[in-house]
Amino acid sequence: MKKISKWVLTQSEFVRNTMIIGIGTSIAQLFPMLFYPILSRLFSPAEFGLLATLTAITGILAVLASGKYESAILIADSKEEAANLIGLTLALSFFFLIVSIIVLQLGYRHLENWLNEPGLAYWLFICPISAFAIIIFNCYNEWCVRNKYFSTLAVNKVTNASSTTLSKLFLGLIKISGNGLALGDLLGRLVSAGICLYRAIKIDKETFTKISILKFKPLAIKFKEFPKYTLPDQLLSQIGGTLPILFIGTFYNSTEVGYYGMTMNILSVPVSVVSIAIRDVFRQKANEDYLKTGSCKSLFVKLLKNISILGILGSIGLFFILPTLFSFVLGKEWQISGEYSRILLPMITLSFISMSLSGVLIIRKKMNISMFWQIYYVLSTLLSLIIGFLVFNNLKMVLICFAIGRSSAYLMYILLSFHFSKAQI
Repeated sequence: MKKISKWVLTQSEFVRNTMIIGIGTSIAQLFPMLFYPILSRLFSPAEFGLLATLTAITGILAVLASGKYESAILIADSKEEAANLIGLTLALSFFFLIVSIIVLQLGYRHLENWLNEPGLAYWLFICPISAFAIIIFNCYNEWCVRNKYFSTLAVNKVTNASSTTLSKLFLGLIKISGNGLALGDLLGRLVSAGICLYRAIKIDKETFTKISILKFKPLAIKFKEFPKYTLPDQLLSQIGGTLPILFIGTFYNSTEVGYYGMTMNILSVPVSVVSIAIRDVFRQKANEDYLKTGSCKSLFVKLLKNISILGILGSIGLFFILPTLFSFVLGKEWQISGEYSRILLPMITLSFISMSLSGVLIIRKKMNISMFWQIYYVLSTLLSLIIGFLVFNNLKMVLICFAIGRSSAYLMYILLSFHFSKAQI
């Protein structure tokens, strides 16, 4: 351990920060994975399907509510301005989500019929509350990236993963009436958001006391490109991500949603955690390089080579064992998820690469380009699902078509990021 510590201290700032977040995200990745074998036996695929549906609605609400002003925290001119951006984001989110509670309660019957999910109305209240907790978590993460609080950022990720997992486990073990999986997810997110608020006040109390409502309107105007471009961009991303869940729920059933959701949890969530850790450090360093030299191509290309090798080797190793692994770890009931995971593995690999290198378009303030890419992302997803359903009407073939369409979008994003990483004449 002494040798490892000494080696870490001798590395560049970029490597040190990546390793700090990497350790935290590795723990955040490992912790939920350790409990999946228990959770998969405490809750049915249908219950996992309901959680996936609620999570899809929550994600869309979280994007709409914040106006994506939290994305501007990194590039704010001063620490005080960044703090006021957090205040603006939370104020907008609170009022939007209050209205959304009313709207969801008025339209719950239509959602139940559309999503083929009877009893959904009893759980819709979770979505706005969870969305607000997610926004708090996202704001503080952006604050940590801006101020290079990478150790705190790593702890945040561990806290978020452990609180949601342990809450689900606890409610599952005591067999609380209703869906303990959905309630546990809500409880965990609230705990995580509360801890973020506590740390923010404890570390930067003086800065946050300078938040003023009078500064919100000028900031909203100054960073209007974020709700104008980044919000549609991220909304399209969220819709694209939730389309398979909504599509499977509409044309098949909640059990199949559960199988698909578990597949994405096992494959996509750990990949997302690691890629976001790399991205958080990459975009901070890329922003510095761009401000100094007008280019971050060298950093981009170097990182692209390394994470491509990592992703490809990992995929090859997993491909042959996934169905057996799912069945052994989660129970025989979940072998179908293992079969789905094989189909989606190449797509997940490309997702890992593109997510790790994202942030270039924001640094270059090319939010309009990102929005146009998101349109392609959604359309390719929707069209591939429709084609798969109309031509084959078999869920496995639908997933193959979906994987091909989504992979084309990830390849396009990598090429766009590379293009804008170069110095523009």
